[in-house]
Amino acid sequence: MKIGIILFLSLVFLNGCAPANISSNLRHPSDSSTSMQTRCVPLTTGNKKVMSDVTEEFDGWKVVYTSEYTTGNKATTAMVMCFERPYSK
Repeated sequence: MKIGIILFLSLVFLNGCAPANISSNLRHPSDSSTSMQTRCVPLTTGNKKVMSDVTEEFDGWKVVYTSEYTTGNKATTAMVMCFERPYSK
């Protein structure tokens, strides 16, 4: 019984505490002028509706930065995306 519990806890510990994988991608801004709007949005990549809403909201904007934080077992995935576009008066 004790061996079973120890094996179970070891399995949970090894899978639940996987090292984090952090990746980011920085793209060159469109323009070096100060007349650019920039917006960053935190989201989770596992939800298709959220991803669809974000892509619709920022349709016409350029993606300038993405950062993804996930674990090896893909239990948790979080992402930040930054968009820019020329400032419109």
